[in-house]
Amino acid sequence: MAGITPFVTAVAPVVSTVSSAFPRGGSTTSDSSASAQQRYDYERQILELKAQQEQRQREEDARRAAEQQRLEWQRQDELRRQDWERQQQQRAWEQAQQTAQRSQELGWLARSQDQEAAQTLARQQAETATQDADAQGRLAALTAQAEAEERRRRDALRRAMARSRASLGGQGVSAADGSGEAILLGLVNETDTEGKKAARVDQLKRQAIQQEIDNRRRRNLLEQAQLAERQRLAFLSKYF
Repeated sequence: MAGITPFVTAVAPVVSTVSSAFPRGGSTTSDSSASAQQRYDYERQILELKAQQEQRQREEDARRAAEQQRLEWQRQDELRRQDWERQQQQRAWEQAQQTAQRSQELGWLARSQDQEAAQTLARQQAETATQDADAQGRLAALTAQAEAEERRRRDALRRAMARSRASLGGQGVSAADGSGEAILLGLVNETDTEGKKAARVDQLKRQAIQQEIDNRRRRNLLEQAQLAERQRLAFLSKYF
């Protein structure tokens, strides 16, 4: 109906004009020719107006279709934009969740590794304290034994020298004489040699004890380094 109304409005003046041109009474041959020409002109104008109206209608339909298409594209663009924003929000939320989970797991791993390292260190310190006490006890025993052996040797030397002097005196030989002095000096040298041998043995025992202490410290440091490396590899394998 929207297309018919403009067409009727445009045709009405033409109909009025043509109607007034037709005679209402009798007609002559010339009047008939004029009437036929007017009728032809009228029909041609009607067709032209109809064609124009149809062209305007097609243009209006095309404009409306284009506008509808533009609105549809705009709607689709808006839907795609909204969908993209939802996807971005979803990805951001998932990344935040992953970051929080990762941070929590890192915290758990760090606390676990710290606890393991602390327990290892505490165990090593307890073992070191026990073994150091044992080493100190053995060293003290060696010191006491060495001092006792030194006193024994000195006492034995004094008794040997007293016996030698008595023997020499009974033989009428003075300890100051060359032979008596040589005998006493031999006793002193023998005691001194025995003391040096005992000192070397004591030193070897002390070195062995110190070597045990040093080896234990190196083992502890190696164990700590190996633990730190295992923890580092565990961290890298889990999160990288």
